Amino acid sequence: MQKKYLSEIALELRKPVIVWILMVHIGTTLLETTSHNSVLHIVIASLGILCFMFLNWKVTWFIQRELWVYYVLQSAILLMSVYFMNQGYYLVMIVLYPIIIGQLLYAPYKKITIIISIAAIYIVCIAYMNYLSFVNLLFYISLFTLMNVLVGGIINLTLRQFYAKLRTQHFLKELEIAHHQVEELTVANERQRMARDLHDTLAQGLAGLIMQLEAIDAHLSSNNTKRAHEIVHLSMSGARHTLAEARSAIDDLRLHTALQVNFAESVEKEVDHFLSLTGIPIQSNIVTPIEVSQLIYEHSIHIIRECLTNIIKHAQAHHVELNISYDDHHLVMDIKDDGIGFDMRQIGSFSGHYGLIGMQERIRIVQGTLEITNRIPHGTSVHIEIPLR
Repeated sequence: MQKKYLSEIALELRKPVIVWILMVHIGTTLLETTSHNSVLHIVIASLGILCFMFLNWKVTWFIQRELWVYYVLQSAILLMSVYFMNQGYYLVMIVLYPIIIGQLLYAPYKKITIIISIAAIYIVCIAYMNYLSFVNLLFYISLFTLMNVLVGGIINLTLRQFYAKLRTQHFLKELEIAHHQVEELTVANERQRMARDLHDTLAQGLAGLIMQLEAIDAHLSSNNTKRAHEIVHLSMSGARHTLAEARSAIDDLRLHTALQVNFAESVEKEVDHFLSLTGIPIQSNIVTPIEVSQLIYEHSIHIIRECLTNIIKHAQAHHVELNISYDDHHLVMDIKDDGIGFDMRQIGSFSGHYGLIGMQERIRIVQGTLEITNRIPHGTSVHIEIPLR
């Protein structure tokens, strides 16, 4: 047993032991006074018991240094006190020696050493009472043994309570560590969520706005003001849409609330926005459940938007297909284009391009599966399955 634990056990027992010794001291003093023992002998015996009590108070000091010195000193002090007593030595032997035996029970020694030490104490007690009749000797030894059993039981109970407290402290420490880990994971998840929301609202909206401004510039250069004005109106509508999404994301972060919306209608809006922005023909077949959870709705819309945005920015496609269906257990989404495809090994390798990484994170959150089939230079197919919960 570590010295730190021994000290803590000794501190747990110190106050009741001191009270116990103080009561014995009062009892022996009364017995010696009534037995007409000399004042000098009473004072010496009394000082011996007070020294025994003081060393019990300082037992932690011995634990940190040499504990065996403590046991030797305590035994010698009790022997000295018993030597100067007429009647009180019975009380000292029967009540105070069990304290030493009890303290030996949690000492960091081998069992054989503890047994020999207890046997030595028994021999000393028997030697002091050897002039008694056999019946009286047997009575006092039985009483002494009973007292040792009582003290041993108290020590055992204290040890059980101490170890239970240690286990509780250990569990609380593990719980605190787990709590800190959960907090760290929560912060990390919130950072990832904010990054996804920024990418899927402001970043995508601004990217679309930049492309529209470039188209406006090209039309104005060729004096096609009519088409330029049309794109300006689309840009204004797109900017308002992006602003509304950004505000919705902020409200969701602050209030954790969401409006009840129709999933199919939201997908149709994404399709219409894609068509008006690019003019690329998109064939859509949308069959969705009447209701989907807010979690599935939010992440599915962002995934579809990311796929369509990637087609705009990278695919150079001439035709797009979007199919959404469901069965009893899954929502299934397929997005296909006939563009130039891309090298999947480049996912996440370029700073600032986090769309596919965000898609993978969203798929993981809804416990779905994502399969990207790339046929350079014949286009890309994205297949997504999300469990309906």
